[in-house]
Amino acid sequence: MGDSIIRTQVDSTVFTWDKEKGIFTFDGAPSMLFWDSAIELFISTIIEVSGEDVSNTVLEATGFRMGELVSSYYKDKIDTRSVLDQYIDIYRNAGWGKINVSHFCLEENRVILQLENSWEHRIYQSLKKEQALVLLPSHWAGVFTGLLKENMWYKVNKSQLSGSEYDEIEIFPSTITPTDNIHELARQKEQVYISELEQKVEDRTQELTDLVKHLSTPIMPVLKGILAVSLVGKFNDDRFEELLQKTLFEFSKKRASYLLLDMTAIGEFDEYIIYRLQGLVKAVSLLGGECILVGISPSLGVQIINSGVDLSNIPTFATLEQGIEHAIDMLGYEIVKKQ
Repeated sequence: MGDSIIRTQVDSTVFTWDKEKGIFTFDGAPSMLFWDSAIELFISTIIEVSGEDVSNTVLEATGFRMGELVSSYYKDKIDTRSVLDQYIDIYRNAGWGKINVSHFCLEENRVILQLENSWEHRIYQSLKKEQALVLLPSHWAGVFTGLLKENMWYKVNKSQLSGSEYDEIEIFPSTITPTDNIHELARQKEQVYISELEQKVEDRTQELTDLVKHLSTPIMPVLKGILAVSLVGKFNDDRFEELLQKTLFEFSKKRASYLLLDMTAIGEFDEYIIYRLQGLVKAVSLLGGECILVGISPSLGVQIINSGVDLSNIPTFATLEQGIEHAIDMLGYEIVKKQ
């Protein structure tokens, strides 16, 4: 060959450099050479950006598919063991480390490989990552998936990172696939995202609930000794209990004598409202106070009459203004127009 092309052969592996074109080939296939430090930077960046769980799944899928690709070059070979021996020579010559086959059984479709000085071990050792190797084990699972025409997966029995002399990888038939792992990871991420959204919704709902409680039963000081509460919307046990506790607390704190219950925003006067209002009136009376019903519209008045409830012992007025005037009068005050 000319000076622009350099060719060398190690065992059956042929390396060629075309200096003029800047192309390197590995057994006739265009290839690239990388320093360990460059691959280390590549993997550490994936881990940093994606996190260990995502990066492991990505590297597994990459290794497995690379293995399937490599095995496709030998799809017409019948002697699997001879192909395996050829692989071992190729990977050793390419700097992938030393590989030993400690178990090979076609009847079981089970293989155990021992790897020493693999590039993945060198990189993880440099990264000081105490985690199981994934790319090369999954790569061999992909190789044997292609060679044996059956889906294979892996298990790391021993690891140099844990102090063993070599990485021991067991390859065996399995239903596990990189695609399944990717989908499972996606489901997990989706579930985490859904859980986060549910928590946000729950927190927001609680905030809105607290806000509604605060706004729906405002306790308004009218004058010294007089408080007013506006009843708005529909009430259930929780809302009425909140109303009762809040009202009694403010009534006692302000040392009030009269509580005006504004019914203006109450559209229907049912048995539930009657029952709970009677309880509130009684509770206020136990504190030495008196309740006054105000905002009684004609339609609400008819409902009260038809309900058969006797409210004769509770002062009632059509407007809040009338109720305030009554309470002021009962306290002995007099409103005088300024001259």
